[in-house]
Amino acid sequence: MAENTDLKPEETENISLTTKAAENTDLKPEEPENISLTTKAAENTDLKPEEPENISLTTKVAENTENISLTAKAAENTENISPTNGVDRMKATPGNNDFMTGLLDLLKTDNDFMKNVTSQPSSTTEQVSVKDCLSLVEQILNQAMDFANDVADNTRAKGNRGQSTSVTIPVALSSIFNKLYDKIMALQTHDVQQTMKSLFDELSSFSWDAKAVLTLLALSVYYVENWRHAQIRASDSLLCLMARLRGLPTGTFSITQRTKAFVDLIKETFKFTKCIVEFMIYSKDSGEKLASIDINANFGCIVVIVLGCSVLLRSMISESNEFPENHLLDLLEQVKKISESFKKQVQHFEQNEEDHLYKEIEEVSKSCTDIVVLLAKLFCTKNDSLTVYQCSERTTVKVEELKNKSVMLLISDLNLSNDDLVTLTGIYQVSNFKSNNYEIMWVPIVEAHNEAMQKQFLDMRARMQWYTCTSMVSKIAAKFIQEKWQFRQQTKVVVLNQQGKVVNMDAMTTIHLWGWKAFPFTESKSCELWNTQGINWFELVVNETIYPFIEQCFERKDLLFLYDSAEDSKTVHEIEEYLEKINYSVFHRAIRISTKREQFLTRLENCISSKMQATSDIYDSQTQELLLLYTSYKKQGGFAIVARGSSVVVNARLTDFAMVLSQHQTWIKRVTQTQAFEAVFKEHYEQVIVKSRCHHFYIPNMVGNIPKCIKCAVCPRFMKTVVTFECCHGAH
Repeated sequence: MAENTDLKPEETENISLTTKAAENTDLKPEEPENISLTTKAAENTDLKPEEPENISLTTKVAENTENISLTAKAAENTENISPTNGVDRMKATPGNNDFMTGLLDLLKTDNDFMKNVTSQPSSTTEQVSVKDCLSLVEQILNQAMDFANDVADNTRAKGNRGQSTSVTIPVALSSIFNKLYDKIMALQTHDVQQTMKSLFDELSSFSWDAKAVLTLLALSVYYVENWRHAQIRASDSLLCLMARLRGLPTGTFSITQRTKAFVDLIKETFKFTKCIVEFMIYSKDSGEKLASIDINANFGCIVVIVLGCSVLLRSMISESNEFPENHLLDLLEQVKKISESFKKQVQHFEQNEEDHLYKEIEEVSKSCTDIVVLLAKLFCTKNDSLTVYQCSERTTVKVEELKNKSVMLLISDLNLSNDDLVTLTGIYQVSNFKSNNYEIMWVPIVEAHNEAMQKQFLDMRARMQWYTCTSMVSKIAAKFIQEKWQFRQQTKVVVLNQQGKVVNMDAMTTIHLWGWKAFPFTESKSCELWNTQGINWFELVVNETIYPFIEQCFERKDLLFLYDSAEDSKTVHEIEEYLEKINYSVFHRAIRISTKREQFLTRLENCISSKMQATSDIYDSQTQELLLLYTSYKKQGGFAIVARGSSVVVNARLTDFAMVLSQHQTWIKRVTQTQAFEAVFKEHYEQVIVKSRCHHFYIPNMVGNIPKCIKCAVCPRFMKTVVTFECCHGAH
């Protein structure tokens, strides 16, 4: 080797450059390590923004010859940084600390320079898809973060784990991107305000959201090219040699915790940017109501943060020991603080927006004279263009189609039961339904909106014939329905007349009991049905869905024993043994509803709800019998009914029924042709069963129908009200 070389003998040991690649590298001589960034637009290009051109940024790394294709910009001939300028850029300088301190000052809320800059309106002469650029940043960072985490965890870098990414970007955009990239590469850490002014001047023709996202995109490419390449070079013997010959940093340095913090910084910066962009899209029609949130100032902070990241990155990939670790942690803390502050402002804005929209819906519901106005306010979001979905035609239609119609709003979650669907489909297909200008509209309400919920919504919609919302109900509309129409997960039908006024708050209970006989499903029709001569609550609760031959039993006036318990199987078994013994003395039909428990309880609750909706008289004999049956079944271990045909003789607790049956030998002999079994049973029942000192009953979940105060049916005192919340986890 020539005598004037700067390399010492020990530094040249085991270094040979031959046509064969070093043993520890997969590179062949004809495949040198290189980072190629193609299609960089010339700064003097005459192309306009609307003239797109494919721009593919391909970063080719040595290890395992894996390719990372990034779509954006990077500097031309990045690999050929000369020792004279490349090293100077990459090394930390004493000025970095002062510069970082200046940047951190700019992030303070009372900084006059930033206030002045961000208060200036943007000319917005150049258009860019902020959403697409942000998506590109996300793709780049997702792949880059995998690599950085490998380094931080001291594991072997695995290269590109994702698919190569390629998009089309206008060449004019590439031109401005190149300039931003070059500014970051050649960043002078002297005058903070002058640097910021120069950068904002470069971006003066873009909106504030574009300023922030383009700068973040430039940082993403800078981060990937320099950080990733530095790490690969440090672990590759051939690349180390190349770097040493060119005077570039080659050392492997211990930066595990530092890397984790920097990766967190990049992630937080991206999440903050995405949060602001998404909020802008969400609130684009809010106008002056947005004045409480300074969007421009937040985007300005993003640009400052990006510059801080670039300074820190340059220090990290240099061999200098002057890395300002305290500034890294300070900047990370500052980003989190600003981001949290913005999120709180957004929450406050959204709450005010929700309150405003809720009041608008309230006002419309009180004053509207056209059902279309109310439906549009409730279910047609600003993106829907006042449309609803017609299920049978599989298409969206104008909400005006529902003008001059009475609409039954079928309100449910996405688990609408097949029984309810079949029942309403039967009503919908009756010819008189549509001829009387009636329609049904499904209103799906869910707490969370996600892909799984969306699929379930579409699947359920496909089974229907009527109208529905174009999407799941908004949070505000759901709140109104829950508070004003008392929706509590159980399916209900709210009937609106042609003027948009509620004529029945819960027609589903009446429909379950009477079906088409309840048409037009108004509250007045429900009252009429309950006041029909000879109405029998037992016939309404126990129909053929509970016991297939019940109608014949009613017609023959059979002696019926109806009983069940969801928890006291021992008493049920004893009752069945007693009934077998009695069967030799008197013919009867014993019906245990264990396999029809859910249907029975649903019909019982519907009957109570419909009855209490039809009359406010809690002392009505039928109401009292229904509440007694419900209380026995739900709260006292089980129930038992003794009836002759559909005429109920005894409505008792299961344990009381079992006690009387256990004593049958003492009273069964009194049963004769002149004194029926049920009469003897009732007489003995009233003799041996001591009524509880406290009279109480339970009312199922029917918010809005529960009386405020009730006088006891036994004494003149007002009854105590106890509210109980219960969950049976989907099973009665």
